[in-house]
Amino acid sequence: MTDESERDDCSRRISRRRMLAVAGTSGVAALAGCSGGGDGGGGGGGSEGGSNGGGTGEDNTPGTSSEGQIYDVTFRNAYDGNPVDLHFNSFASQNYSWPAGRMVFAPFLKYSFNEDEFLYGALSDLQIEEQEVTMTFREDLMWDNGDDWTTEDLEVQLQLAEKTGSSLFGYVDDYEMVDERTGKLHLSGPTNPRIIRFELTNFFADTKKEVHEQWLDQEASALLQWAWEDPVSSAMFSLVNKDRQAFEFEPNPEFYKSDNVNFGTYLIENTGGGSAQHQALMSGTEVDAATSAFTPPEIAEQYPDHVVEVNIPAKWGYGIVFNHQDPDFGNRKVRQAIAHVINRKDIVDNAGPRTKFTAPIPCGIAPKDQEYWLGDWYGDFETYGEESSNTEKATQLMEEAGYSKQNGVWAKDGRTLAGEYYSPAGWSDWTTMTQTVTSQLNEFGFDLSVSTRPTNDWFSQYSGGNFKMGSFYWLPGGSRSAFPYFPLYYQLWASDIGGGHGYREKADTEQTIPARGGGEMTINPLEVTRQIARQPSDEEARQYVQQSAWHSHIELPFLGLVSKFEQSWTTNDEWTEPASDSVNRRVKWPQFWWVHEGDLQYDPN
Repeated sequence: MTDESERDDCSRRISRRRMLAVAGTSGVAALAGCSGGGDGGGGGGGSEGGSNGGGTGEDNTPGTSSEGQIYDVTFRNAYDGNPVDLHFNSFASQNYSWPAGRMVFAPFLKYSFNEDEFLYGALSDLQIEEQEVTMTFREDLMWDNGDDWTTEDLEVQLQLAEKTGSSLFGYVDDYEMVDERTGKLHLSGPTNPRIIRFELTNFFADTKKEVHEQWLDQEASALLQWAWEDPVSSAMFSLVNKDRQAFEFEPNPEFYKSDNVNFGTYLIENTGGGSAQHQALMSGTEVDAATSAFTPPEIAEQYPDHVVEVNIPAKWGYGIVFNHQDPDFGNRKVRQAIAHVINRKDIVDNAGPRTKFTAPIPCGIAPKDQEYWLGDWYGDFETYGEESSNTEKATQLMEEAGYSKQNGVWAKDGRTLAGEYYSPAGWSDWTTMTQTVTSQLNEFGFDLSVSTRPTNDWFSQYSGGNFKMGSFYWLPGGSRSAFPYFPLYYQLWASDIGGGHGYREKADTEQTIPARGGGEMTINPLEVTRQIARQPSDEEARQYVQQSAWHSHIELPFLGLVSKFEQSWTTNDEWTEPASDSVNRRVKWPQFWWVHEGDLQYDPN
């Protein structure tokens, strides 16, 4: 490697990305004398449906730019959150702004729901053979301060991911850096290749050695409390400013597809949630997009014709998280009684049947995937009454657990089943679902009051264990939730709230639960769930999925109630969009991936 002064001088003379874009392979050779060499690490399409995605065309059709022209216009994306309270440290999910993160950090890999295909971002190739994963990164991947991204950054990222309990290390034993652009993961055993790809869709080039290595020798808690305010970008934009009104970004000239960005400013605006975003979209002029905004049909009908809806399978949705350290809600029979009381169809009918649907069986698996994975076990699972409220069964369970009613409220040992039920402010559909749930439970004999909190406070209540039960998403979301390992592991580990539900220690112990067909079975739920990831095929994984799901539906670490399609909104009066059948159309999220691929550009015509 050259020293820092030589590299900075080289960066001033010519951008590495621009050299590669113009000169192609010959540019790599020319660049060697400037960067200290390196053998590249390969490009082109990868295996298993990998794709390098879009690019800049030569005919200036929508989706391409003309010789890198940047128009002095602003794209406004509606957001519910105060940027001042948020940061860019992705390891600390509680106050991490994921939309802002997608602006400045290049994804390793993305997934197209249109084509069931994985698309390359920062990666240029991905090979999965037996127990070895070879990741080759783009030769032109850089940081916006002019530094090359190298596998030294990746090594720090993997070390911190392991320190903070990333699910990747449920099946990765070790890793090595082959060269500056190639890294290898060594798996603990045969692994379904799709699980590796799905896992990597959750990784971004968001860890810089010089910035992050300070946390390697500190406790994970220190990293999880760090607010990174001045990110170094690897993606389309660089941060200019953040205040209470917005995150403001400008194009990053070092981005490997910077010619795909043809407008000068991108704002993630703090518009507020729910009705505020509806009004902004209704105006047709106040915002250009809303990444995720639930909109009832009667509201959507009032949007102008140039406001475009993109529906994406969410693999995410409304559920209940319990505090398993609580003397009442840590009781399995109380949780099962709650599941019997709640009528899931009523929740959907009240909050939006156009985009929402019930979980047929609370078992930790996304609704549309349950029949496939459970197979011949499917009919043996307790549904808890998808379209009914079975108060007789719930009463029996409460009495078996030693509860009785006092003045109409269930109580035991002087404690009544009362408390605050937390719900996020500004999420209008969640407010409706929370009201439905608490109404049903209170009618049965609970005494719950709804406490609506700003999103940050909502997370804080759970991560600190300061709650009894409340609303929370029961699937981790995104394409990876289609593979049951991810949601089943997430419900045991609850990484998004730092294990604040108090189930982690119990998850890694031998538990005795009722067996399928009668009798009892003993299971270590965490170990069985990890076995799912270690199997080379769906068929070999299915027995472990069935066992883990059986445990989930009896023990109910979370209670899964509803899932949905995401409603993502953009406009096409001044901005381009991909065709409805494009591989890029239904990728999470359009407002970021479309810019990455050159599908969302300013159209001056």
